[in-house]
Amino acid sequence: MFKTGLNVASKRGFSSSAIRANAVYGTPKSGPYSNLPFKVKDRKFIPFGLVWWGVPGFFFLFPFMSSYWQLKKSGSLDPVPEE
Repeated sequence: MFKTGLNVASKRGFSSSAIRANAVYGTPKSGPYSNLPFKVKDRKFIPFGLVWWGVPGFFFLFPFMSSYWQLKKSGSLDPVPEE
């Protein structure tokens, strides 16, 4: 009893064939960088390296830039006049 139930449950029941699914989705691209969800080569506007290093660089420098701005606005960075 358990043997037949396990045998039925272990079978894979696809409703369509791989050939039919291929007609809907097409064949996947092949070659380097084809499996990535973003474009690495031949970018038109911003080079990939600039985005790759610019985003973490901006988020690293943001607290320093904002604290400098706030200190400059408050006058804490102005030199103290000599008397």
